[in-house]
Amino acid sequence: MTVQTTSALPSGSAGGPPRAKGRSRTLLIGLSVAIIVGGIGVLMSDSSGFEYYKHVDEVAKEGAAWQNKRLQLHGYVVPGSIKKRMNHDVQKLEYKFQVENCGSVAEAYFAGVVPDTFKDGAEVVLKGQLHGQQFTANEVMAKCPSKYQQSGGSHPKTIERCSRESSGKGNP
Repeated sequence: MTVQTTSALPSGSAGGPPRAKGRSRTLLIGLSVAIIVGGIGVLMSDSSGFEYYKHVDEVAKEGAAWQNKRLQLHGYVVPGSIKKRMNHDVQKLEYKFQVENCGSVAEAYFAGVVPDTFKDGAEVVLKGQLHGQQFTANEVMAKCPSKYQQSGGSHPKTIERCSRESSGKGNP
């Protein structure tokens, strides 16, 4: 007499529980979609954390478009334009100066301590906002002068520099 036994396990199983391929794949796809949708949501949300990096001539062309937006403004300090005074109410030095690039000039204001390299003709990046015709900076960064730069001599009255070659104006 022969006894036949039938197994309750699906054929091809090695005695363990059946693998849940379909369920793990669905979970993986669901998590991927959630991460992508969340990333897009963060990018499209409030842009107040973003700062635009612009040159003085770009902002001067479209001043209304840049009003009250956070900017990093790049240019050169116009020689002879730096005016400094002490505000005794808040105990801070206040600076008013002009920044130029490719022939366009912007008025700038900063209250605080400027770097040692901030001087006439210095290449600067100002972080702040454009309010009306004045750029109000909350941070000033000044580039260190090149050790190959010619020392001595007088600065020209205006700086005919263009920090971008594509503009076609000024000297590169």
